[in-house]
Amino acid sequence: MSTTPGGEVEARSSSTTVVAFVALYVFWGSTYLGSKFAMASFPPALLSGIRFIIAGLAMAVILFACKKLHLKDFANWRWWRNCSGAGILLFALANVMVSMGVQRIPSGVAALIVALTSVWIVSLDRIISRAGAPSWSIILGLICGIAGVTVLGGPSWGGGASELSTAGVLLAAASTIAWACGTMVAKHSARPDSLWAASVMQMLGGGAAALIASTVFERQAWPTWEAVTPSSLWAIAYLVAFGSLVGFSAYVWLLSNVNAAAVATYAYVNPLVALCLGTLLAGEAIPARTGLAAPLILGSVALMQFVRPPSKNEPPVAEE
Repeated sequence: MSTTPGGEVEARSSSTTVVAFVALYVFWGSTYLGSKFAMASFPPALLSGIRFIIAGLAMAVILFACKKLHLKDFANWRWWRNCSGAGILLFALANVMVSMGVQRIPSGVAALIVALTSVWIVSLDRIISRAGAPSWSIILGLICGIAGVTVLGGPSWGGGASELSTAGVLLAAASTIAWACGTMVAKHSARPDSLWAASVMQMLGGGAAALIASTVFERQAWPTWEAVTPSSLWAIAYLVAFGSLVGFSAYVWLLSNVNAAAVATYAYVNPLVALCLGTLLAGEAIPARTGLAAPLILGSVALMQFVRPPSKNEPPVAEE
């Protein structure tokens, strides 16, 4: 049986799409557990600084070599200022807070809470753009999302298996607001046309700020080289290579080749991946209350998708 050239191209495109979705779901969904393994040796801000500076530099080198980036993409100091401001909110604040949350609660539960980020993004975007009174779906989405976090972080019920650190839940929830604010800064301020260039500047600016914060607040917690475990180093390498480089590349490719609403499904799948990996690889016990909180939180995200699916050239909202 013969195959037409057009059919071969379509088949290759379809297989590439499947691979990109798998990479987006698995690699972004696994970053929470990867952070937990890395923090066996590194405190949260130091981890974030190391991860995003290495990722930003590696991405820049690769893209310059592939001629996807040019010096003119970095020539405007306002771009650096704005992208660094967004990077500080995204990587020096939000990422550090969710990492601190992962130290206190199961990584899968943290990933579930982070799914709320899109709820805040839609709400803030309407406020900034002065889009008028919120629709019923926004109001209901906010109520469901807040209710889900309240279920996770509220007074325990159902015995010890339902215990969760309130501080851990609040840190993860606060990280979603910081990430949404960073996304708004990135979206509504002057930046280069290239999403790649903006991402590099955000990573470098945010990573540098995280290192400064770690020097001020975590210096006594910095590990000696002898105390660093091989598993922590492998976890950092995984976060840089697969979480930041491969996962983000898959995200950008999908936004350019697939309907944005389909790409947005990562907000539903990533928490499920994180929950499964945390249980299988780290032996994390998932509290019974998660069964009630998950439909509330994921339902709030689904309601927001009726309002506005992610647009092209918009920074990622779930890879913390």
